[in-house]
Amino acid sequence: MRKIVSLISGIVLILLAYYISNEIASSKKTSKVVMNELSKAVYVEKVKNISNPISIKANGKLTSSNRIEVYSEVQGIFKLGGKKFKPGQSYTKGETMIEIDGDEFFASVKATKSELHNLITSALPDLKLDYKNNFEVWEDYVKKFDINQPITNLPKPLTEKEKFFITGRGIYSLYYKVKNLEERILKYKIEAPFDGSLINTSITQGTLVKFGQKLGEYIDPSIFELEVSVPSQYSNFLKIGKIINYNSVFNKTHTGEIIRINNSIDKSTQTISVFVEFKSIDLKEGMYCEVDIPMKSEDNSFSISRSLLIDNDKIFYVKDDLTLDLITVQTIFFDKKNVIVKGIPDGINILSKQISGAYPGMQVKITN
Repeated sequence: MRKIVSLISGIVLILLAYYISNEIASSKKTSKVVMNELSKAVYVEKVKNISNPISIKANGKLTSSNRIEVYSEVQGIFKLGGKKFKPGQSYTKGETMIEIDGDEFFASVKATKSELHNLITSALPDLKLDYKNNFEVWEDYVKKFDINQPITNLPKPLTEKEKFFITGRGIYSLYYKVKNLEERILKYKIEAPFDGSLINTSITQGTLVKFGQKLGEYIDPSIFELEVSVPSQYSNFLKIGKIINYNSVFNKTHTGEIIRINNSIDKSTQTISVFVEFKSIDLKEGMYCEVDIPMKSEDNSFSISRSLLIDNDKIFYVKDDLTLDLITVQTIFFDKKNVIVKGIPDGINILSKQISGAYPGMQVKITN
């Protein structure tokens, strides 16, 4: 009887143990499912180190490379020419932009020329007596003298005595006075120094123009300079002739090059000025520009969003067991959105989007 009871008890214990083990196994599966359901969904990016170009973003406003301020060197009434002297008016090189009434001055120049003519004529008798070898040259000069035409060069003295004689008569001094007046005549007409257009003016038809008065500003609308400031620590990477591209608001790419680099560092900003030249009729003076100035390339590096950096030198990556961990990186270069880093092995999955509450050991699941 005892054997039968013991046998039954043993069978019951075995069945009970089997039942308990099944319950435990079922409980583990349920908890595992619950854990997976609670895992944080993340987006990742597989790392592939490459050579990343480093460039500096800089901005400024375009100004014309050929720009002049037009001033008057004489006084008189402004005369309207073939084109209106107004902002936006274009001229070709050598075309008359401004003409100032100088009739009174022109008359005084003719009077001085006539005075010179009379002075040389009065010296002819003495030249014939004392310097007869050169008399015919002087006589021919007097005959061809025309007060309505630019004055020609005086005859060359054959001897020192002849030269002293001409000087003593005041012929040289009056001759150079006439030459000076003739040069001043040219100031009454201002011609365009190059193909371009006016951007502002300060006179109208009939205005009395005074000596030294500013009349307007004139530019070449096809060649522009862009002055930008670059941090001084990158000065070693800047070279004259380096190509710079600019994408304008008209969705057109303009190619320029660095033409000048200021060797002086701005004390307050610790930057240096770099001048980039663009040649295009599609650009306008005063246009705001933002350009990328290439510096160098960093080999074996990776570019990530600045938001992924933890404490400025760490980022999260996903381990093989689908948990998060931190890896220390070396930051090389920052721009407004991204940072170039080194020290991440190829092939590992890093977070491509930051998640809130992330910590090392956090269970995650990859959704992309």
